[in-house]
Amino acid sequence: MNRTWKKSLTVAVLSVSLIMTASPAAILAAGPETALSTGIAGPYRLTALISADVKSVTSERIKDTTRIGAVVRLYNEAGKITRVPDYELRVKTAAGVEYTLQPSAANAKSIQPKEKIDLSYMLTLDGDATALTDLSWVDVDEYVYPKKETAVLTVPVANIVWGGSDSALTGAEIKQWGEPFKLSVQSEALQYAPVTLVNEKTPQGPVTVITFIAENTGDRTETVPDFRVDGKSDTRSYPGQRAEKDVQLKPGEKKYIHYGILTENNAVLNSLNILTPESFVQLGANNTPTVDSYTVGRLNIALPKKDTIDIGSLPPYKLRDRIVFDPLNKLIDKETSISLVDLSMNESESSGYNTIIAKFLVNNTGERPVPLPAFQTELTNAEGYRYTGTRQNTAVQQLAPKLSYIINYSFAVPSTEKGDNLLMKLQDNQTVAPYNIPIGGFKTAVVEQKSEDENTLSFYPYNVKLNLWAMNIQGTATGTFSYKLKLDVDITTVDDVVADPSSANMKIELHDTMGRMIASETLPFTGMNKLISGSQYVVFQNLRTDQMEWPLTLKIYESIQTPTGEAKRLVKTLKQ
Repeated sequence: MNRTWKKSLTVAVLSVSLIMTASPAAILAAGPETALSTGIAGPYRLTALISADVKSVTSERIKDTTRIGAVVRLYNEAGKITRVPDYELRVKTAAGVEYTLQPSAANAKSIQPKEKIDLSYMLTLDGDATALTDLSWVDVDEYVYPKKETAVLTVPVANIVWGGSDSALTGAEIKQWGEPFKLSVQSEALQYAPVTLVNEKTPQGPVTVITFIAENTGDRTETVPDFRVDGKSDTRSYPGQRAEKDVQLKPGEKKYIHYGILTENNAVLNSLNILTPESFVQLGANNTPTVDSYTVGRLNIALPKKDTIDIGSLPPYKLRDRIVFDPLNKLIDKETSISLVDLSMNESESSGYNTIIAKFLVNNTGERPVPLPAFQTELTNAEGYRYTGTRQNTAVQQLAPKLSYIINYSFAVPSTEKGDNLLMKLQDNQTVAPYNIPIGGFKTAVVEQKSEDENTLSFYPYNVKLNLWAMNIQGTATGTFSYKLKLDVDITTVDDVVADPSSANMKIELHDTMGRMIASETLPFTGMNKLISGSQYVVFQNLRTDQMEWPLTLKIYESIQTPTGEAKRLVKTLKQ
């Protein structure tokens, strides 16, 4: 797999309840000399003190060979150290052929009191092997002639043999989307359920990001073990990569874990395979160990037909209300309040598209400074087209207590977009960067800002009351001229906020009788040469004409700089 993809994922929603697993059957009390061949689930009696269970059996085709592997789990029920019985482990095929598996060099020789251990076995055959049917422990006495072989325990395994990543899982191993499950071979205390699916385009190719919620139902802290999630199409499987490492859960705690599955163009995933890791250690020349790592499929999860964000279930939004976020998200501090205060359609510097500007008010309700959250935004229109928001550059990195900050997001949209039926998604693009995980969403629409007083202009977070204006022409001895605008305004702040210089500016354009723009000036609300309350003059010098034009039309815009250029919203038109 592409190294860049691996690196980017390791850098790289809504709660669901969990529960599921079948409890193991009671230990069968068969004696060590009795060979069991029933299909009852383990553990099975292996000796008077040790019971056994089959953890996994694989028969996987690798190039021109077949790798047969088995992992068994032994339980020491005694109150003292017990030696692992010196039995051979054999598999039988449907054709009646029997193979003896080789033990891993890492297998334990004894079991501590009340302990359980895993023992790994493997054999590689040239060519193909028929279906496996049984796994047997055999006691071989080589000190008599001919040697004596006694079948101690035989377990039917035809229904649990894993044939590799492209093989199919059936029966009880099939789960529906959202259905909780346990991986009992790893932990009885941890439960999982898939909760969101998001498809994204990346430079490496299409990626499906799957979010699981993990819950610790036990009474002690648990570490989420390593397991793999592969995506399956009709023709092949695609390995997934987990974003989080060393996830620990306290009793009753829930956390998200995320997997990214890199696929091919036009590939359609219809299910997920959940696989757990196994390993086999073989000693080579000079007793040099070689580790053969592989995975075993445990269950299959059917995928929904599309992204799991249900637009119909999201609530309509009222401007300035506090946005509700996923309570398990890691990006938005609980003492940080975020609300959308303005969503406007703006003209763009270049023709052919418009720009929607979303202004978010971020407020620190706590008693200590908190980081300014760097969330991502996405707008989806009624036809399903998605537009990613571009966040303005901000100088402030932390929010002081009881203060608010304005953050602008710009969306380049077609000029045909009306903006009357939109879905706003807020996303976490930090936890599993570079992928976006939804943490909140609502229905909204572009709002035309109107004031009860027609002379009060809105440039959130500023209101500008226009008391008086007058336009004059200034000439010089050399024959040049300029336009001079006298303004008398009152400026007030809507909220107690910290506004970045790029949050909003007032732009005044002069248009002639033909509707052509002949001059403009941009007046900031902060910094040098800012617009202030009271009387002041604005001089238009960079004219696009050498002829005096009269009368003039003045167009006042809210101007915001975006990465794609200036976006402006017409606030008021004045005519001489």
